[in-house]
Amino acid sequence: MPIRTAQGTQHGPLLNFGVATKTGTQSFGASSSYTTISGMSVSMALQHANNYFLVMAQLTIGCGSATSVIATLQAGGSPIDALRGASDGVRLRSTSRSSQDNQYEAHTIPLVGMYSPGNTNTYAFTVAGATNAGTFWVNRSQTSNNDTSRDSTRSFSSIQVFEFHS
Repeated sequence: MPIRTAQGTQHGPLLNFGVATKTGTQSFGASSSYTTISGMSVSMALQHANNYFLVMAQLTIGCGSATSVIATLQAGGSPIDALRGASDGVRLRSTSRSSQDNQYEAHTIPLVGMYSPGNTNTYAFTVAGATNAGTFWVNRSQTSNNDTSRDSTRSFSSIQVFEFHS
């Protein structure tokens, strides 16, 4: 992003940025397909096709006991293949994963990657998740009593997108 000073416009490696924060909760059932997390979308286009995006997100997930959860970064509603594990048979691919030992837990998982699509199209960057059983909760644990225990704490999730000069 250019900075205007008395000496003129200064251009640095960081050209643009955007952020979206989700403070509310969301839930959806088990599926082998991803569900996009609502309220976590940043739209941005590269200023030059050779530049790149740094996409960083944190997603707080809660679910039942002995449950695995996966999350992935998306552009334009589809997973960014360059920011997921390699294809291996019929295994699912994700940017990050976690497992829950009990219903009182909520884990915050990181999703980070550099992405260079090679064009100046506008992309809506989002986060999506899936669970193998039960309910996938965003920003809370499965157990959520209306009390002051740590198990009932509400947290937040966010996505940040930065454009860097190549």
